[in-house]
Amino acid sequence: MQIAAYVRVSTDDQNENRQMRAIRQKYSEEGNQIEWFCDLGESGASVSRQEYQRLREHVAEYDVVVAHELDRLGRSFADLAGFVDDLREKDVDIDLVNQPIGTVGEDDWMAEMMLNMMMVFADAERKMIRSRVQEGIDAAIADGKRVGRPPFGYTVEDGFLQQVPAEYVRVQNFIREVRKGREKKATAAFFEIPDSKIRSILARAEANYDVPFDNGQWRLERAKVDAGEKELPSLSTRNEPDRL
Repeated sequence: MQIAAYVRVSTDDQNENRQMRAIRQKYSEEGNQIEWFCDLGESGASVSRQEYQRLREHVAEYDVVVAHELDRLGRSFADLAGFVDDLREKDVDIDLVNQPIGTVGEDDWMAEMMLNMMMVFADAERKMIRSRVQEGIDAAIADGKRVGRPPFGYTVEDGFLQQVPAEYVRVQNFIREVRKGREKKATAAFFEIPDSKIRSILARAEANYDVPFDNGQWRLERAKVDAGEKELPSLSTRNEPDRL
């Protein structure tokens, strides 16, 4: 089998050898070809990790993606779910050697179910964190403390943050389009979002608008557009350039 083995450690005092040893023990059989993708000193919250991006670009070349545990691949539910969906679409298996999770084996339905459950739990944890942040804001407002202006797309009513539906949806669409590699200011202008709000919106994209955004990944996508390697459809039929 052609195996893509992914290893990540987030701090210098962690040792990648433990992860690599566990993978080798399971896939050292003759005929298996292992290619290593190693991000050292990288946070799992970032999707702009160099080796992780290289893995995603070439994943269709392998039979299985192997990692030590799910959180080695990442901590963002949205990105993990997208990665797993991409593997399924390309008929590539996933195997987590230190967890009973994966899709290797035709009858291993229990491991695949566990994979889906782990991603659900990861999403629940993310939502609980967001809820705690909101509770802290609400408590501060209730105590009469100044917590700053509400984010664009929100208002404060009776001491609680409330979404302004039309603005909130515009911001979500803005983030989704920018993630494709569109130019930030031109896209903001299309969705009637002030230039002064762009930085704060993108910095808090997932927390405030439930749409993940990684500026490093945006730079990669933008470079593809600028180089002519990626075509983006016009946002409307009104003479907007195709590479907005």
